[in-house]
This record gives sequence, structure tokens and C-alpha cells, in this order.
Amino acid sequence: MIPVAVIFDFDGVLADTLETHLKAWVLATKEVFQQDIAPPTELSGHSTKTIAHLISKSLGQPSMATALASTKERLVTKVAGPVSLYPGVKVAINQLRARSIPFAIGSNASRAFVTAALADHQIEVATIVTASDVSRHKPAPDIFWACGNQMNISPANRERILVFEDSPHGIEAAVAAKMFPIGVTTALDTTQLRRAGAKLTVSSVAAASEAGWFSSINESH
Repeated sequence: MIPVAVIFDFDGVLADTLETHLKAWVLATKEVFQQDIAPPTELSGHSTKTIAHLISKSLGQPSMATALASTKERLVTKVAGPVSLYPGVKVAINQLRARSIPFAIGSNASRAFVTAALADHQIEVATIVTASDVSRHKPAPDIFWACGNQMNISPANRERILVFEDSPHGIEAAVAAKMFPIGVTTALDTTQLRRAGAKLTVSSVAAASEAGWFSSINESH
């Protein structure tokens, strides 16, 4: 199989953002419910809307989910500061761009968060699809389908799109999209990601780049 394009998740694949999101959820819950919660690490990988619903339901006030989600999105940019990219991410992106290989970011995070983080690092990405842009979030395939469409990849060639994901929900979304899911072991191990449907695993985007994975992509796509 010769890949025709690449899609990256953002959180946990390109950027180390877990602690930022967890802190924002704790602060948002305190503001909306006047209650302290433990950082919801078990909800990592879900969309903001889903996490807000689950937290609100656990606190006995599911009707407050929309308010919680809005508060979290307001606070996350305040607590973040410059988001840290994983080492080698810029090199990998530049390698893809230099060879005119289509690539995209497909994230369950909000568009505002992703674009602000990229701007801090002076990275331009032509195709970005986030939870702000679709009605169904991962593990539904919609984000990845939108990425493929915006990169002008034919549905018949979706199975030749590499998708780099660090969470089971992201891997499941890539499987549902009929794409080629690759697990990135920044948060979970190979066994967990393989169980979700990853066909390959790699320690980082940089490792994939250094191994020549992107160099083998068909330039003619």
C-alpha cells in the first residue's frame, strides 16, 4: 500500500496538551458547579462536548453540560500559554510540505485551541478539521472524512490515508473512516492501541519521519 496523504490528530500526537486540558476542566468545573474534581484523565480523547456531558452527569446536573463546555473552552486558552509541540513535529511537517504531500489535522479539540497553538509556533496547515466543524465527533468518522474531502482525496482512496492517533477513540474513528490507523504511543501502549484497531504503532511522529515513512508516499497521489 502506497499512502496518498496523512492526517494527524493534534492532542497527544503533535502537541503535549494533556495537562493543559485537565487543568482547564478542573477550573471550569469549579467555576460552574463550585465543586472540586480530580483531573478527568480517564476521559482523555473524547470531544469537549462529550467530556462536559459526562462530568455534568456525574455531578447530577446534565443540563449544565453546555455551560461547562463553554467555560472550559474559555479557560483553556488562558491556562495554556504556548502549547509544547513534540520534538521533530516541525521537521515532519516541513518534510511533507517540501514533497507536496497532502496532510491535515483532524482533532476532537476546538478550532480556536488548535489554530492558536499552531500560530504560537508559526505553523501553517491548510487543512484543519476540528470538533467545531462537524456535528459528530470521534469515534465517528466525520472529522477524518472532512479532512479527506478537503485534501481532494477520492473516497476510493481513503484506505491509503495514514491517520496518526494516540487514543482508542481516534483509532476507532480512523477505522470507521476506512483509513489506515497508526497508533502513537505517547499515552497508551501498543497493545491498547492495537486492540482499538491500529494497524501499526510508533513512538512519535518524529520516529515515523526518521524511519522514512513519509518519504515513501507516492508523490503523484
